[in-house]
Amino acid sequence: MRECNRPECGEGTINEHGFCTVCALEPLPRERMGPPAVAPPPRVGVRRVRPDPWYGLALVDDPQLHRGATTTRPTDAGTLNESHRFCANPGCGKPVGRGRDGQAGLTAGFCAYCGTRFDFTQIEGLVIADRYEVRQLLGQGSYGAAYLAYDRRLGIQVVVKQLRTSKSKWERDVLVDLRHDAIVRILGHEVEGEGEHRRSYLVLEYVPGSALSARPGDELADLLAHGLRILQALDYLHHRGLLHCDVKPLNIIHFQETTTARVQKNAPDLARDRVRLIDFGAVRTTDDTSPFVEYTPTYAPGPDDAEYTIGPTPGFDLYGLGESLRELCRAHLATPSAPGVQALTLLLQRATHDGGPDRRFTSARQFGEQLSGVLRQVAAASSAPRPVQRASALFGPVDPTLHGGLGAARPLAHWTGAVPLPHWTDRAPARPEPTDPPPAPHEIRALLLPLPPPFSTPGAAAIAAALPKPVRDPDDRLVTEDVHHQLALCRSKLGAGEVEECAQELKNIPLPAGHWMRAWYAALLALTHNQVKEAIARFKDVRAALPGELVPHLALGLCFELDRNPSSARARYTTAFDTAPALGAAGFGLARVLHRTGETEAAARVVETLTHELPSEQEARIAQFRLGVARYEAGLDSGARLREQLTALDVDEADHANLAAELAHAQFVREGARLALSREVRTLARHAIGDQQARTLVDLANHLRPPPRWPWSPRRRTRATEPGHRNDNALRLSSSGQ
Repeated sequence: MRECNRPECGEGTINEHGFCTVCALEPLPRERMGPPAVAPPPRVGVRRVRPDPWYGLALVDDPQLHRGATTTRPTDAGTLNESHRFCANPGCGKPVGRGRDGQAGLTAGFCAYCGTRFDFTQIEGLVIADRYEVRQLLGQGSYGAAYLAYDRRLGIQVVVKQLRTSKSKWERDVLVDLRHDAIVRILGHEVEGEGEHRRSYLVLEYVPGSALSARPGDELADLLAHGLRILQALDYLHHRGLLHCDVKPLNIIHFQETTTARVQKNAPDLARDRVRLIDFGAVRTTDDTSPFVEYTPTYAPGPDDAEYTIGPTPGFDLYGLGESLRELCRAHLATPSAPGVQALTLLLQRATHDGGPDRRFTSARQFGEQLSGVLRQVAAASSAPRPVQRASALFGPVDPTLHGGLGAARPLAHWTGAVPLPHWTDRAPARPEPTDPPPAPHEIRALLLPLPPPFSTPGAAAIAAALPKPVRDPDDRLVTEDVHHQLALCRSKLGAGEVEECAQELKNIPLPAGHWMRAWYAALLALTHNQVKEAIARFKDVRAALPGELVPHLALGLCFELDRNPSSARARYTTAFDTAPALGAAGFGLARVLHRTGETEAAARVVETLTHELPSEQEARIAQFRLGVARYEAGLDSGARLREQLTALDVDEADHANLAAELAHAQFVREGARLALSREVRTLARHAIGDQQARTLVDLANHLRPPPRWPWSPRRRTRATEPGHRNDNALRLSSSGQ
């Protein structure tokens, strides 16, 4: 297999269709390659390879038993129109059965030129080019007629399409060079008759299926997969400078592709659902500026759209596919709460936007990237989900520290800022109402040495700094190299704290107001000004443009959490995490929300899932331990199990001491283990930064240490509160022990 010879690629191989598997372009001709050049010195880093936009097919492309399109005989198109009636005698071929003076022509009779009998009431039995036995009339129109016929030489059924116009001959020339699994294949070309009665026929493969339509029981994921396969075909066409111009369900054949693979002995053949694009009668080149003549208005932009004035673009075909998918998925779209349906609605709104070509998808790969993402969200909610580990094509990596402190040990400031009560006492705080139950001992002990919450929502500025950078989409003609450079400059100014300069730079960037990149940077600017609701509105704009991307869900989840809207935050985090568990920031966010709402077991399950994802494994194991400590403090977990977890953690000495102190604090709250907490805080002081911090921690350790019990002074004897001593009240300390 040949390697791609393009200098900007050089990594892929040329597939059976003649295109590179990485850059999706044809190889350069040998005369354009030039002499071999001296290799430049190696560059530091790894080149970014453009991801495959069709990855969604891997989620549904399984062999299916007893499924798929029907293989019944197609519906007969009725009687052949007069304009398509010719003598069947190969030596004659002159028109027959034509009407005159307002009188209809005969459907049966004899040729006036050679005497050959004709009978168009019975199409079956006619022979074309002395080779193709007509079995049925499939359809007819301005192009001619299409017949289902039997090829005597090959012994197979074929479709014979009569070519009546120069446009039809153009269709023939186009189809001859096309080779794609989702495009109907041409088998041959036949000529019959002479002179002005010369007739041309195009012989196509017969696909024993039916026009694409929704059927009862169709899975949404399967329907979206059909859309991806048609997008692959359109991408193949568009790279050759061709437009189909009449994409609609009637021009997409749905059929079953059988295979001899067996799942078990004597089992029936497996079948896969497949689709194929047919009817290239309206095909044209992308540089053809002549008016549109052959298209279906229902599946095309409105008459005032720029497609009809500036010339056709690939977006014309993508609009037709968007309308076709809307028709195909209508039953599923009626349930907006179902997984992935809201994303699909946004996808179709962009594909068929009435604001002009720039508001819609501009390439099949761009459409396919988002459609695969939507399919991924749908498949993630199935009974047997198959997660896809795939980096985003439009965003860089997510900052691994975006966990709100849950995936790391407590900052030392939590300990140095902890202020114990000046006089610890057995007496409980005053109750607001006499009828209120007295607080439990562990509730009182928690008040004696209060610590900040174990984790918190990242702040607005931290979110703006940690969210990933957008990556340039090569199919987005609005984001040129200059625009991309300006956006990068805008991000660098934002990172340097030059907020006003960043805002001015963003205003000067020549991007339309509705472009998602402008909305993304506007949201980051809003976060730096702590305008959370404005950021939410702009991130929603990004999500509307990129419904298959998960990063906008993450950004919205963080903003909703910051805005104290846990239900909305949970919904966004859940979508992102269920679809891609490797997106650790979404998992940590979901765990935070669940923990705050009291669903500690659910939060623990989320973090347990994260421990199996390599990018966030270490942070997830720390979070798992810390959530366990919180459960232990509430009496829902075992201290022995947590000590085993702590021993197994692969952390440095400072983090180990910090986590051990957190566990000791929980043990103190639950059991009153004061001496153990004092020892762990003293150990933590060894890892302090600076003398002042060390002195503060040592003072805290001394303060926590229980006073000695002098055997010769019973009055000063204080009952210890170590484990093993029964003490139903709060910790008892004399003022002399402070």
